[in-house]
Amino acid sequence: MLIFKFKIPLAGLLIFFGLNSFAGEIQSYGKKIHETPIKYLKSKFKKQSKQKKIDWHLKESPHFKIYHESAWSPVSIVIELEKIYNIMKMDISMFSPWMMREKGKVYIYSSKKTYLGGEFKPPDWSKGLAFIKKKTIVVYDKGDIEKLRAVIAHELTHLYFEGYFEEKFRHPPQWLNEGLAVSMEDKSYGKGPWHNALKYVPQERYISFSDFFDIELKKLDSKQQIGDWYLQSFGIVKYLFNPGKRIQFKNFCDLIRAGKKVEEALWSSYRIKSLDDFEQSWLKWLETYANEKEKTSGFPSASFNFTPIKINQTKFKKFK
Repeated sequence: MLIFKFKIPLAGLLIFFGLNSFAGEIQSYGKKIHETPIKYLKSKFKKQSKQKKIDWHLKESPHFKIYHESAWSPVSIVIELEKIYNIMKMDISMFSPWMMREKGKVYIYSSKKTYLGGEFKPPDWSKGLAFIKKKTIVVYDKGDIEKLRAVIAHELTHLYFEGYFEEKFRHPPQWLNEGLAVSMEDKSYGKGPWHNALKYVPQERYISFSDFFDIELKKLDSKQQIGDWYLQSFGIVKYLFNPGKRIQFKNFCDLIRAGKKVEEALWSSYRIKSLDDFEQSWLKWLETYANEKEKTSGFPSASFNFTPIKINQTKFKKFK
């Protein structure tokens, strides 16, 4: 009995360390650009000049064309991608009908080194890229199929969801875009690290809703702030997009895409009167969420001591 009593505090403590540990690369990347621009540009030029042509190996699944750098593709990658597709078909296909009839392209580098030095020119801190117009994502293999699956789920969500906004020549709000991507990433585990963090992080860590929806991620300057922002985005999307509110969520996104403010879209779709009402309702829901009984999923559970995935914050990417 004594051991059981210490489980939740220990888990909560590990979450705090996990959420506070993941933004250092983003911050150092920004400093590298601002403090030593000439040195940074020279290093980027040197990287690009050393790029060597990769002979991609193609493997196809029912819904994807998979290009892998290694002679052998990551273990069971076809099965893993089709698992991701089946999860997304339920939640994301209403935003991206083309995923039902066209095959998306997935490029998998064999290592971070070849990924960073490759033709797609990713930022140093990124783990994946989504190219909307080309219906393509780019990732690299770390030798951990669960983490690779999570990164692919995250980037595919950006591919499908940003494409839906691009139809109207718009870009989704950061919180909505990242919240949905993290939600799909978390679902790739069954109930993963974000789900667990949302159950244990104290409410005082969250940003007031009157400020939250106007915050730009690049303006947050600490690891804890960035980690909490990602978690809050995930939590808000989880609240808006539960199984009983699919039509409401689609209507909400339609209105946001049409240029409506969050308050207007909330009222039209959910009959939520104000951001203050929304915040109070969400905080009450969090209490229920934290107390919900766990069910066994078909996927391995994730560790509390995790690093949330960082993605490319630049707008639409294009090939040369």
